[in-house]
Amino acid sequence: MDVVFNYETQDVDPITFEVIRHRLLSITDEQAATLAAVSGSTLVNEATDFNTGLYRAFGEVVTMGRTVTFHAASLSLMVKHVIEDCAENPGINPGDMFIVNHPHKGALHCPDIGILAPIFVGDKRIGWTGACAHQLDVGGMVPGSFASMAKDIRQEGILIPPVKLVDRGELRADVLNFITGMSRLPINISLDLKGLMAACNTGVKGVLDTVAKYGVDTVLTVMDGMMDLSEAKMRKRLHELPDGMFRAQAFLDHDGFENKIYKIHVELRKQGDSITFDYTGSDDQAPGFVNATRTGLLAGIYAGILPLIAFDLPWNDGLLRPLEVLSREGSVVSCKFPAPCSQGPLGAMWLVEVTTTEAMSKLLASHPDYVREAQAAPASGPDLFHIHGKNQYGEPATAPILEVMLSGGGAYAHRDGITVSGQRNITAGRAPNVEATELKLPVLYMYRRIITDSSGPGRNTGGQAAGAAFVLHDVHEVESLVACHGYQSPTSRGLFGGYPSGCNHRRLLRNSNIRDLMQGGEFPDSMNGLVGEETTFTAKPPEFEFAHDDVYECNPTAGGGWGDPIGREPELVALDVTGGAFSAASAERIFGVAVTASGDVDEAATAARRDAIRQERLSWPVTRRLQHPPHVHGNAEALAIVGDVARILKLTDGRSYFVCNCGHVISPADENWKDYAAHAPATAEDLGPRVRIHADLEVVRHACPGCGTLLDVEVKRRGEDSLFDIEIAA
Repeated sequence: MDVVFNYETQDVDPITFEVIRHRLLSITDEQAATLAAVSGSTLVNEATDFNTGLYRAFGEVVTMGRTVTFHAASLSLMVKHVIEDCAENPGINPGDMFIVNHPHKGALHCPDIGILAPIFVGDKRIGWTGACAHQLDVGGMVPGSFASMAKDIRQEGILIPPVKLVDRGELRADVLNFITGMSRLPINISLDLKGLMAACNTGVKGVLDTVAKYGVDTVLTVMDGMMDLSEAKMRKRLHELPDGMFRAQAFLDHDGFENKIYKIHVELRKQGDSITFDYTGSDDQAPGFVNATRTGLLAGIYAGILPLIAFDLPWNDGLLRPLEVLSREGSVVSCKFPAPCSQGPLGAMWLVEVTTTEAMSKLLASHPDYVREAQAAPASGPDLFHIHGKNQYGEPATAPILEVMLSGGGAYAHRDGITVSGQRNITAGRAPNVEATELKLPVLYMYRRIITDSSGPGRNTGGQAAGAAFVLHDVHEVESLVACHGYQSPTSRGLFGGYPSGCNHRRLLRNSNIRDLMQGGEFPDSMNGLVGEETTFTAKPPEFEFAHDDVYECNPTAGGGWGDPIGREPELVALDVTGGAFSAASAERIFGVAVTASGDVDEAATAARRDAIRQERLSWPVTRRLQHPPHVHGNAEALAIVGDVARILKLTDGRSYFVCNCGHVISPADENWKDYAAHAPATAEDLGPRVRIHADLEVVRHACPGCGTLLDVEVKRRGEDSLFDIEIAA
């Protein structure tokens, strides 16, 4: 019988409360250190693709590690499925541990394995501890278990529903051997699983030591008090923000079989001290591996909101209590079994995070006290580059090359995004050193550098990404798998007139002259001048051979921009050009700044170019116009701001309007302001040299008809209406 400890609430003084709270947080950090010390995986030790945490008796998050925030939701859901599936049979006892990797039982996809351990005082359960880490291989039809050709989840790898791995302190060697035997890298996965078990032991011991010192009632009072405190602060913050609806969408290109577009759509409804994330408008699930399960949907939402609205609050289950999440079973963000989902964390789930970030940023940007916390989209299209074969020592080598960690962050209202910030959902992530990758895998870097024109232009620019190129070292060939979205879809969108970042780029030059150059003592640091057969990729091609004379290049997406690019100070644009952030051609075409060969601003040419850009925008067509625009008086009631470009004002006629900061009344607030804006399509060339646009997509720029300020750069499905993205309740 599953028995939970019922405690008596204690009156804990603030100092003791904080001491215990920080002790629980330190236990979570110690779990992470334990896992890293035991595991030999580069994903754990270099990419920090794992998480640890402490949970209450029914899986509520008490503490979460600051590594992969996706896993924070995942581990909590795993605990709940363990209780649901195992409480009666085989039972949950002191000393037990359970293992899970089933994407419909709490995992994000098959390679993510979690181990959970109940924490007992006597014969009653007070909580859980857990750890989860991505595995280099869990079987399935392809090495690495990212099965781009899978049509069924059962092709992607071993599926482990909650299974007891440790029974009352005794390891079940038969279960461990069964699981590790399904992997192409049994030694690696065995070390990782032992690291996860060690992390759980650390968590159990740490909590019980704390209970021994302070008493179980006091510790549980603090645990529940931590969640209650976070909930109260979250609700207070939400209550300060205006009510309304905030919408965002992104488009995932290619499902592994067809170059088809899938829309991920969210409507954030904020009322009082609660918010609803409604993803029912997303497209149907794909036949390929890009889908997210319901777990992935929740993980993407949590990863999207926590760094924004909870930037200074303790991260635990209390923050999630004001949230409601709606989805449609059988959609790309909430797929039905047995739809494949092995790319989910790098596919639909990632775009859930991006769309949640955009919608939440629009909400935060509606209040002057919180607009600084809003952020344009971070890098939103990670490109997997996975190799399989023998390394330079003749040992099995199956691993991703982690250049995706070198991405850029989105811009803010008050500053540029961070260059090479790392992935936003891996808060403590880091990229491996070049030497570490070359030591373990049979590759040599031709270069690793920050990429010009990679980030989104804007008044404040997105952070740049870094890219790399590789040749093989001491092996003749390896199998390779690449897969991304954002290849023909600008997914790292800007805000309030900011441009999206460049798309994912990759090149494979077959049968090149690289070896001839190397034998002659030359090792080039770019692909310029190399001769070979250029390979044309789709976003998700089948596996291919990476051979001795080939050169592979990958450049990831970066951060979106914030604000109209022609509002950026010309001197900053000149520094961008001399520093390699943007090319001189982009500076002139997008920012309207002419930079001389010496790196100075040509002031006359810049003034003329910016005036020409503004006049062109003022000539764009307007679908609808107010017949009798109301007067904007000085004491008009401001219901909300719209970033730093517009306001929602209640005017003399008693109605609310969307008003540009220049004073031009654009539209009624309860109608789509884009229908009243000047608008024009944008080509890929208009957006920058690293942007591609899928045939099913179009980009439309929206500007104020009064002053020509760019207000939005919208990516949408061709032929669909523009998204009514900001709707403030009157």
